[in-house]
Amino acid sequence: MFKFLKSGNAKYFSFYFRRLKHRIPILLAISTVTAFLDGLGLALFIPLFQIAEAGESASETLGNLAFIVDFFENAGVELTISNLLVFMLLLFAFKALVVYISGLYSNKIGVTFMKDTRISLIEKICDISYSGFVNIDQGRIQNVITSEIGKAVGAFSAFLATIMSAIMVVGYLTLAFLSNFQFALLITIAGVLSNFIFRIINKKVETASLMQSLLSNGLQGRILEAIFNYKYLKATDLITKYRTKLVDFISEAEKLSLRMGKLGAISVSIREPIIMLFICAIIFVQVVYMGVSIMTMALSLMFFMRSLTGLISVQTSWQQFLSGSGGVRTTDALYEEFRQNIESEVHNEIGNFNDNIQFENVTFSYAPHLPIVLNNINLTIKKNQTVAFVGESGSGKTTIVNMIAGLFSPVTGQIKIDGISLTPSLVRSFRQQLGYITQEPVVFNDTVFNNVTFHEPINEITMDRFRKALEKTTLTSMVENLPKKETSLLGDNGVLISGGQKQRISIARELYRDCSVLLMDEATSALDTENEIIIQSNINELKGKYTIIIVAHRLSTVKNADVIYLIDKGKIEAYGNFDELYNISPRFKKMVELQEFS
Repeated sequence: MFKFLKSGNAKYFSFYFRRLKHRIPILLAISTVTAFLDGLGLALFIPLFQIAEAGESASETLGNLAFIVDFFENAGVELTISNLLVFMLLLFAFKALVVYISGLYSNKIGVTFMKDTRISLIEKICDISYSGFVNIDQGRIQNVITSEIGKAVGAFSAFLATIMSAIMVVGYLTLAFLSNFQFALLITIAGVLSNFIFRIINKKVETASLMQSLLSNGLQGRILEAIFNYKYLKATDLITKYRTKLVDFISEAEKLSLRMGKLGAISVSIREPIIMLFICAIIFVQVVYMGVSIMTMALSLMFFMRSLTGLISVQTSWQQFLSGSGGVRTTDALYEEFRQNIESEVHNEIGNFNDNIQFENVTFSYAPHLPIVLNNINLTIKKNQTVAFVGESGSGKTTIVNMIAGLFSPVTGQIKIDGISLTPSLVRSFRQQLGYITQEPVVFNDTVFNNVTFHEPINEITMDRFRKALEKTTLTSMVENLPKKETSLLGDNGVLISGGQKQRISIARELYRDCSVLLMDEATSALDTENEIIIQSNINELKGKYTIIIVAHRLSTVKNADVIYLIDKGKIEAYGNFDELYNISPRFKKMVELQEFS
């Protein structure tokens, strides 16, 4: 954490440059042209005043900028008030055109940055491995994608403003040095000294912004927990205590916001007086003690006052950037974490599943320091078999199913599909042939049709497949009785339909996809007897047509399985069909008798 807080400001430029590349130098070039044109226009005021006052221009008062007067003489243009005014109007009109182009380009860069950053994060979260995903705080992911990325985009506008203002400052200072080197040097030194005061304030703003982002991550995580566990918290009135925790997060975030606002107000209020103090002191010393003519300093002072305005803009926009810098850092950190956890850079095709799934001496642990979950597993699942895994909670049943889906990879050994090792580059292709139905059915807050077809276009072909999936899961009559039939909304997580109907919607989705392998992890354990019988009937109807892999506690759901594996402490203790396993395994026999008795 503290190392993170001490990293240099170059990280911000790196963050944006990686995403924008050549666009930033182009913007710098446009800003440079703008500053140069503005400086030339201002410089023309000196000969204008001189001609109006004395009838002629003294080019020596322009210092190294005397080439401006020489330009008129070499072009054969008489240096008159009218000629100067016309030239100045043309110059500032051209500058306005450049400013217009700069504004359009800046806006385009901002929109591109926002789009590319969001797309990049979404792509990366889809590409990370499941094991990487479960180790990242979900509240943090949600907060970055919905909130922090917005801060990063907002900070980007301030970042661009800072760059453009800095270019203007450098441009004006350059012109100031050309007109009066000594005066400009003293003023610049004073400006650098004054900047140290603001660096202290800026560092405090930057740290507060980061802490605010980290607090937001924590708040999002706690809100998600409250939503997921709302029923329990409400029923036990622990929600009152939980509310206190949420309020504490919000209050702390408010304190940080107020602190940043206070620091910003201090910076804005003292910036100009401090710089003006230095300027007045330098003018007093040069005019009173060194006898320098105020006229020789006039143009340099004019340029410096413009650079002062630009410097104030730099400080203001940089503080605005730092206020959103927490979003930059948390977004970049999450992006980097996604990048480090990419499942595979390469995606190859595995081909259609035709023969068998094999586990060869598979050992697995969730982390090197954690106990072994699966220990030397060897098994074969043939195409269109119905295979079940039973055993006590924590025995490793669900882990086997997760490994078939490629969510976890073996520590040692291999998982083979039709004799081909299931490597990270192949899992994406194999998953397209998998259907996954869990104890908690996945139902989206959308229509029945979109839930089953996953947003396929409505036409004759998709409607025919949709109706067949409903028939196979005995959902036809239920859908026909809904107010809007297949276009009826099911509510958040399917709240508007029963548990059994939600489970059948999940199965219908996988059948619509025409998957080769159906993974069913405790698919009936949360259902009442009536719905369990319906789901079991659906599974029996699919037997022999699909490869069905079942994880179950209720042994009644696996009676018709071709092979049942009894898993105990990460090992296969015994296997066979229901009757065979009942006769050869005392443990399985006891499990059956206990469930029948209950």
